[in-house]
Amino acid sequence: MRKYKEIMKLKIAIVVLVMLVVLIGIIPNFRTSVLDSLSAIYASVLVNLTNKDRIATDVAELKVNPILEKAAQMKADDMASRSYFAHNTPEGLTPWYWFEQAGYKYKYAGENLAVNFENSEDVQTAWMNSRGHFLNIINPKYTEIGIATSTGIYKGRTAIFVVQMFGAPK
Repeated sequence: MRKYKEIMKLKIAIVVLVMLVVLIGIIPNFRTSVLDSLSAIYASVLVNLTNKDRIATDVAELKVNPILEKAAQMKADDMASRSYFAHNTPEGLTPWYWFEQAGYKYKYAGENLAVNFENSEDVQTAWMNSRGHFLNIINPKYTEIGIATSTGIYKGRTAIFVVQMFGAPK
C-alpha cells in the first residue's frame, strides 16, 4: 500500500510538471493577448466615451448606426491597406465618398480620425484636446455615430487606424 501511494505521488508530480511546462509555453502568449486586449481600441468604448463627453456638455447622446459603422470601416480599411492617414484619399476622394459608398443619406455629416494610439481612452482624450475633433464630438446637429478600426502599416510601423463618423439622416 505504501509503494502504491509513492507511485501515485510520483505520477501526480509528473502530471504537475508537464502542466507547468505547457503553461510556461502558453503564458507569454496568454499574457500578450491579455495586455493587447487591455490596451486595444474598441468602437463600443469610444462610443461610450463620446456620449459621456456629449452629456457633460449638455448635448444629446448619439445612437450607433450600422450604415455609419460600415462607412467608417471602409475608410479605416482603405487607410490601413494603403498606408495613408488623411481625410482625403491619395486620389482626392473626400470623407463624403465613404458616406455615399455605404448608402448613408445625410443632412449633416462629419469625420474624426486617429492613428498610432494604443487604447480608446487616449484616442478620446486626443480628440477632446483638438478643437476640430472636439467640435465634431459635441456638435448637436449630429444624432448618429459609427466607429471602426483597422490595422495596417503607417510610416513603417504597425498601426491602428480609427475612424469616427457622425451623421444626421435626411
